[in-house]
Formats: sequence, C-alpha cells, structure tokens
Amino acid sequence: MKQLIVLLIFILTWNQFVMAQNDTETISIGEKVTFFSKTLNEDRRLWVYVPDQTSFQKRIEKRYPVLYLLDGEAQFYSTVGLVQQLSQANLNSILPEMIIVGIENTNRYRDLTPKVNSTTPFITFLEKELFQYIDEKYRTAPYKLLVGHSLGGLLAIDILTNWPEMFNAYIAIDPSMWYADEQYLNQAMSKLPTQKITDRKLFVGIANSLPPNTTLKDVAKDKSKDSQHIRSILKFGDFFKKQPNKGIQYKQNFYENENHNTAPLLTQYDGLHFVFDFYQSNLSDKDFQDTTDLIGIKLRSHFQKVSKGLGYTVAPPEEFINYIAYDALGKKHFSKAKSLLTLNLENYPQSNKAHAGYADYLSATGDIATAMVFYKQSLQIKDDEAVQQRLLTLSSKGMILQEGDLIQYAGQYVLDEYKIEILLEIKDGKLISKVPGQADNEFVPISKDVFTVKDKQGYIITFHKNNDKVMGFTSVQPNGTFKATKKS
Repeated sequence: MKQLIVLLIFILTWNQFVMAQNDTETISIGEKVTFFSKTLNEDRRLWVYVPDQTSFQKRIEKRYPVLYLLDGEAQFYSTVGLVQQLSQANLNSILPEMIIVGIENTNRYRDLTPKVNSTTPFITFLEKELFQYIDEKYRTAPYKLLVGHSLGGLLAIDILTNWPEMFNAYIAIDPSMWYADEQYLNQAMSKLPTQKITDRKLFVGIANSLPPNTTLKDVAKDKSKDSQHIRSILKFGDFFKKQPNKGIQYKQNFYENENHNTAPLLTQYDGLHFVFDFYQSNLSDKDFQDTTDLIGIKLRSHFQKVSKGLGYTVAPPEEFINYIAYDALGKKHFSKAKSLLTLNLENYPQSNKAHAGYADYLSATGDIATAMVFYKQSLQIKDDEAVQQRLLTLSSKGMILQEGDLIQYAGQYVLDEYKIEILLEIKDGKLISKVPGQADNEFVPISKDVFTVKDKQGYIITFHKNNDKVMGFTSVQPNGTFKATKKS
C-alpha cells in the first residue's frame, strides 16, 4: 500500500499548502440543528458531522452512508474521531466516509425503552421523520448504521428484531438486555429465528461487569442481581450461536479491561471494522508497480465487492484513477493506462475528463482518428480550452519555433499560490522547464503561445501576454490547474 499512499499524498499536497497559509483557523467537526417532530410533539436537536468538514478533497457530487447515533450528546465527539481516523486521516480507507447524526436526548427512558409487539413513537420518529429530514438536507447514500449504548443498545437489538430493514447494520454497546426482567431479550430470542432477514450485521460489545471472584465461565451459575446485566448479554450471544438467523452476521467481543462507561470507544472501533470488513483494499506496492492491466482488473473487482457490501454502486475516484493512468502513459505502459482510463469511462460516462483521458491514450498509441472522436465527445459534454488545444494538435502538425522565438518565454516564474519557483531556459534550441527536486521537462509548442509537455499526456501550458510581453502562464494538467507569474 506504500505506492498507493505516495500517489494519494501527491494528489492532496496542493490542498494542504492552501490550508497552511492561514495563521488562524476554526476547527469544526459538525453542526447542531433543530427541527420539530410532529410525532413526538417537540423540538429535537441533532449533532451532525459531514465528511466535507474534515476532508482535504470536497466533492459536491459525492453521497455518504449515514451513522445514526443514540445518546448523541455523549457519544458524538468520539464517534466522529473514530470515523474520521479510519476513513480520512493518514489516507486511511478502512471505512467509507460517513455522515454522523447524533440524536440528542429529551426523555431517554421514554425514547430508548422498547414496547412488546408495538412501535414506540420514537421509532416512528426515526422512520417517518428523521430519515426524510436527513435525506433532504444532506447528501446521503442508501446505507444506514445504528449505534446504541446501554438502553440504546437494547433498542438497537429490538429494532433489528422487529423492523430489521430500517438499518443495514447495528452496533449494540453493552446493551441492557436485563431490562424489564429480560422481557425484550426473550422476545428477541423467540422472534429472530422466524424473521426473514437478509444482509444485516450486528456487533455486540460486552463490558466487564462481572461480580468479584466471578469469571465468564461460571457467571451463568450466578443468579444474583449483580451479574444479571452481563448474564443477559451472554445469554443472547449463546442464543445466536445455537440458533443463528442466516440473514444476520453476528459478532461479539468481551472487553475485560473496560466497564460499562468506557466500553463504547473500543466497541465502536471493533464494530466498525466488523461492519465494513469488505471495504479496505488489499492492493499492494507490487500491484501498483505492475505494468500490465492487472491494477485495473483488481480495482474493478474490489469496488464491485464494496458496492455489494453497501448495496449501491461505488466507483473508484475519477481523479485517483486518472493520476495512476497518466503516470502509466508517461512511462508508456499502455495496457495499464487503457485498463484504468476504460474504468473511468465506464464509471463516469458523462465526464468530459473521462473522454479526454481515453482520447489521450488513443493519441499516445497512434490511433489519431479515434482519439479525435473522443476529444470531440469530451467537448460536447463540456467546453474545455485544454481539450480544444489537444484536438488542434492532432488536427495539425503543430508549430516549429526557432530559438529566437522561444527566448520570449524564458525566465524565472513563481507558481502563484504555492510560491514554487520554475525556471524556463533555452537549451539546444528547446524550451526547458526546471523545478527544484524534479526532472527537467521540455515545453513543446502546439500553437501561438500554447505548449504541451514532451512525453506527458494531458498537459497544456498557455502563456499570457500584455503588449506582447510575457507576464505568466497557466498550466492545465491531470492533477489540476496552476498559474505562474513571470518575475520582472
């Protein structure tokens, strides 16, 4: 995965430069919103985190699964931290990025206590009001996860038992299965085997509430009130081992060193790993270094698995695939480049960049006629000066400039936003670009004041003039658009 990390770091570095320029910034991980519930006849306050708030790359078209969190005011900060750490920080992709909706309590016992064979107003509020509100206000994907602690864990299991389609997965943290003399525990054990449930997951975390001098092995023999909490959860786990519902993947962990109040963090960590065990890619350095179409095949297979796990289509990020593909084109690994650019065409058929990228591959391999077709298709989707210039290059033989013509472009330039110096100089009749720490590149003219980069696809450099004096240039390239100013 080192190669993957290096590639992603390159893509994200520019955004980090921008963020670093401000001396003072406000750190925000969410917002509190209030809306009126007709079902509960009261205002309900929500704590909401959206991945854009902590992401370096904000994509307005992206939609996210939703994690609904009971006892939101108590669990919100730690839950956001865990999800952000495992889905964004250090370029981790163990989990998908997720919207987190923490539901603040007004009357905890009323809302989180189930009813036997009956829907509570709180469950109606979730299903009929809250889901609709969140779907309308945020960019949600059709995947929901419920996390509850203590009574919230009991409610999560009750919802799975009676209304399993409400959520795709459930995490119950040290659930109060003892409540009402195990009435809801018994209801779950009698009803779950008969329910027609498909593709659901349940993770249960068990805190160490054993009485003194009691072990897990002998706690079942202890009939005291002190052990009823843990006995009831273990009884539920034993039931699942003996009479599992084939539509539910079940797992439980016992946390010997955690009590009822400290168990949530580790339970959520392990529970999230369990729920999304299909999400993390197993691509290696060798896969990325391979010069064949193997990486495209593996990425297609991996995201098919992710799509199946989430229940909706998930495609690899277009920018990431483009970056690997253009790296392959530059190295003339054409089979690799084709497999990746074809993947983008399949996943993003309405993207002008996907069509232009495939045209760049065709151009590099000599299929000029078909390349022009794809460039034109790209321009039909979106007018783009850089693509127009690439089409112009194929339509003509380009330009030949003498050293005397090139001298006007030579000089010292500074990349505007990032203060990186670029030297353009004439060498052997060619315009050469020099950037500290990088290999030299040749700028090749294709039309008046417009250049491309030799042996690189997708680069268009346009020089800007004032009264025939070069003032700077704009470089449009696969990883972004960058402007530079010429030093006087």
